[in-house]
Amino acid sequence: MSMTDDQFDDYLDYCYDKLESKQGKLFQKYGIGSFEEYWYSQEGSILQFKTDSEVKLEFNVVFIGSWSSNSDTWMWAWGNESMIHQTRNQSIVLKELQQVTGYDIFANPYFKCDEAMAHELTAFAVEHLNAEGMYISPDGKSHLFMAIMSQNFSKL
Repeated sequence: MSMTDDQFDDYLDYCYDKLESKQGKLFQKYGIGSFEEYWYSQEGSILQFKTDSEVKLEFNVVFIGSWSSNSDTWMWAWGNESMIHQTRNQSIVLKELQQVTGYDIFANPYFKCDEAMAHELTAFAVEHLNAEGMYISPDGKSHLFMAIMSQNFSKL
């Protein structure tokens, strides 16, 4: 069953409000904005924050997708051939949002998208994954969006 446009907008507002609250908690609890550097690994599905090259904080992540400011396009991680198989497999659950909403943007691997919409897609994804929040890795013209799932204590 498809959502009406009004239902979709209401669900987006709900997801966005929850994401903003989650982001506030992440910054407050972990001080994410205060680290000198970050590093991520597709192989380990991890995101690390470092000070003086020492890992101070590590999270398990699911890669959501990437937005290009050059072409104003979005590509879901599950549809990105340049990502490793494991990364794509972990994010394939996000295709379920097509059934939840009835909107095909969740089943199309690649499409035109502005920055605001990239954040909206991420809000849906964070809610669907029941993630703690999100992080955006700015890699030049491409921005990689990831869902922060849980803190990883194993390497600290």
